[in-house]
Amino acid sequence: MAEPTHLIETSILVDMLRGYPPAKTWIDSLSPGRPAVSFVTAAELLVGCRDRREQQVVEKELAAYTILWDSEAASHLAWDWYRQFHLSHGMGFLDCLIGAAAHQHGLLLYALNDKHFSPLSGLQVVRPY
Repeated sequence: MAEPTHLIETSILVDMLRGYPPAKTWIDSLSPGRPAVSFVTAAELLVGCRDRREQQVVEKELAAYTILWDSEAASHLAWDWYRQFHLSHGMGFLDCLIGAAAHQHGLLLYALNDKHFSPLSGLQVVRPY
């Protein structure tokens, strides 16, 4: 299995699953290499399922991605970021976990709301469309 080259944040996959053309076009244009998602993104997508059929659609889409599991070090980093930025920047803990996964694996993070991740130092975030 190819090493992941980039991490895709939840909102992009929500757009993809809803059939939003810019999301599909962008995902189809990715350079060779298996894209990754955080386990947090996988869980967030499952939370949005209203029935078994929707869950099967989500699980089929997730099969195309490497799911990254946070290490203890990444969990500590997410915790530190959250403590530093939840009050001053409204930083969400799940975004901290997603950012820590990208940071831990040295991946570029693609996200629609790049401002959610702006306070996290050492993290490269790109808005794809």
